[in-house]
Amino acid sequence: MWTWLTQSHAQRKFVELIFDRTGKYPNWDPPSEIPVGSYGRIDKDTGNFIPQGSIYSNEFQPLLLRAGIDPKSDEHQPKDCPEESEFTTWSKNVKRVELNVESHAGVPGLATASIKGTWQVRRGTTGAVLLMNKPRIKTITADVLGKLSNIELLRSMHLVTKVFYCPAFSLYLSDKSGENISIALLASAPVVAPVGTAGATAEMRWWSDTHAGLARNGCRPEHCFTPLYELQHVRYRRNRRSSPSPERTGEQLWVAPPLPWASLDEDGQEVPIYINASITFHWSISVFNDSLNRVIRIPVILRKNQNKNVLWASE
Repeated sequence: MWTWLTQSHAQRKFVELIFDRTGKYPNWDPPSEIPVGSYGRIDKDTGNFIPQGSIYSNEFQPLLLRAGIDPKSDEHQPKDCPEESEFTTWSKNVKRVELNVESHAGVPGLATASIKGTWQVRRGTTGAVLLMNKPRIKTITADVLGKLSNIELLRSMHLVTKVFYCPAFSLYLSDKSGENISIALLASAPVVAPVGTAGATAEMRWWSDTHAGLARNGCRPEHCFTPLYELQHVRYRRNRRSSPSPERTGEQLWVAPPLPWASLDEDGQEVPIYINASITFHWSISVFNDSLNRVIRIPVILRKNQNKNVLWASE
């Protein structure tokens, strides 16, 4: 169980596991919308996206004009992609197998569930699962991204360039017990549509047999949940005079920013550096400079803590 961990540890672990698998950031609270075109940063302590503005705000319009984008046109508005039937992903230490319907004979509609499966988590590890039904993607076009990369403000921010919207989501974070969890999206009896509207719709609900870990899910008729989004940062532009490679354009000018914390252990805590001898190292470490999107090297001294054999860094 996650009783020995704080909420932020569990949340950051889920973000890390899904990001490592997809290159995109999961939203721990999908009912809270993360709009396309928002810019800001990821909170290091929680993994939440903290917006600081939007390219669609009135205050941002002068910057759009200077970048060659007419705010009164639809040029920079997000593009709606075709609806997909489902989106499912899980972390590398999780395996999906066929759900045994017969062993859950008392669950009505399980055999015809639109999304269903059993996920096996390797014992001693933490696993994550993210499921979406009928997702629609809103995305900023490549041409607009090319122009936005020239805006100085965005070079020190992360931009939400793509968002998944869906009417039903389920997310799950396991403990280390090696639990097998079965999840399914069930359809109940159709709901009669109000007079004057087209057709009837079936209510959906999530079912699972989990007894450990953390689970969240939601179902609504409309595409109101945003469980996953793509975050991009303007690439650092190097001097290309001596480079034979072609010049980048459009979305190639952007890159996914790394997670703002060190690798996490299975309990969601940052992994310290250990040594076996009482020695002092003179190292230099690579640091991601968030304002310029480049890597710099800082000389540090790593000293052993005599009580815990932990290396501490100092300039």
